[in-house]
Amino acid sequence: MSPRPVSQGLRRRPSRSGPATIAALVLLAGATTVAWAAISRLVTGTWPAFTDAAREAVSPLAWDSPAVWAAAILLVLLGLALLLAAILPGRHTTARLVGPGGGDARSSEAVISRRGLARISAAHVDQTDGVDSSSIRASAKKVEVLVKTPLRDAGELPGGLRDSLARKLRSLGLEPVPKVVVRVRTSND
Repeated sequence: MSPRPVSQGLRRRPSRSGPATIAALVLLAGATTVAWAAISRLVTGTWPAFTDAAREAVSPLAWDSPAVWAAAILLVLLGLALLLAAILPGRHTTARLVGPGGGDARSSEAVISRRGLARISAAHVDQTDGVDSSSIRASAKKVEVLVKTPLRDAGELPGGLRDSLARKLRSLGLEPVPKVVVRVRTSND
């Protein structure tokens, strides 16, 4: 009996390849410049002309001076930040949906993107009476709604929208249902 094929899950986290590539290119350029200057010093016996300003700035510093310690600490913190950014995963780019009939989570998976969740939420909110326009930010755990209304007194509008949108998200089959936060701006704000 052959093992079941394992597919990559739909609920992925961003790879961060863009920022990692940029950081790698900047560090590579710096290392290349320093290596070229050091090799030039070894071959010709003098430093290249473009290093004059930097050499004059650091020549009065001693190894135990506060400026050198501050620069070392700053470089260590920068390295730690880059290391943590590479190791720690980003936030999920999708929200999990319960499959049809509550199917087996091991055999099938359904997700909706944050953008899709925001669009569905906006379409639902915009169809509500008293809503002029809406702005939605969605994540897998929270949907934030900012509604503009021509009404002078919003009254029960925020609570009604929150309950209505929560019911809509529950009917979509989101697992878990995101927390809905509604803010209303009236025409006299």
